[in-house]
Amino acid sequence: MGILNVTPNSFSDGGKFFDRDDGEQRSEVVATHPKAMQHLYELVDGGGTIIDIGGESTHPKATEIDVDTEWRRIGNILNTATAIGNVSISVDTYHVEVARKALELGVNIINDVCCTWHFHEMATIVKDFDAHLIVTHNARNDKNFLQIDDPVGEIISEFEKVLDEAIRINFDVERIILDPGIGFGKTPQQNLEIFRTIGKICSKFLNPVVCATSKKSFLAMAVNGDDGETLSSVTMATTMEGFRQGCKIFRVHGVAENLAVLKFAQKLYERQNFHR
Repeated sequence: MGILNVTPNSFSDGGKFFDRDDGEQRSEVVATHPKAMQHLYELVDGGGTIIDIGGESTHPKATEIDVDTEWRRIGNILNTATAIGNVSISVDTYHVEVARKALELGVNIINDVCCTWHFHEMATIVKDFDAHLIVTHNARNDKNFLQIDDPVGEIISEFEKVLDEAIRINFDVERIILDPGIGFGKTPQQNLEIFRTIGKICSKFLNPVVCATSKKSFLAMAVNGDDGETLSSVTMATTMEGFRQGCKIFRVHGVAENLAVLKFAQKLYERQNFHR
């Protein structure tokens, strides 16, 4: 899953693929974002089979934007992206209005980083389309989570509630993808523990689990380095380990290099019966 942030303030690549003059200053104009368009094709050419497009930064210190602004940022590029064959398009949004408009364009996946907060509302929208829903565990509104010694156990419990609710509202549970939400309301130590034992989540559920660690701050803290090259290298290490533990989707900024890691991991671990 290649990351395409059409934002001015994402933590890793904010502004890199964002052309502010294309509608950010003129509310009636839909942004064209030529930089983002170019990167879209680079991600696909690099081997991305899912492209995750977001118009709002989910960095903890980022300012929330309204639905209209988010749609201006991503609407035009979604039109282009959904016309590309042999690739799935995901939209990173927690706004149900944006999700609906994206699904109507033919988007395949809604990646909702707040889905454990409002699963029923988002699932009700998604269930009317032949699409998948990524449910991210988000503890940013739960200060008590910071005191939990077993974060993975708590995440598993929350996911079980989500799947029970899906069954209750007749949402196809096979269309649910799980993301333990590393970086969303957790301490650096909790993030490390969640990733170290992410295989418990993979083993517990039949649903695919996302490895979403790419260039996140807990990696920088773990290796005491936050430059781009260092974070890219550590991200590739998490891709290798995430594969070994059973993750199925890898949300990354650098598609080509992480795909190479996955190809090597598949060759290596299949022989040891690690591949699930």
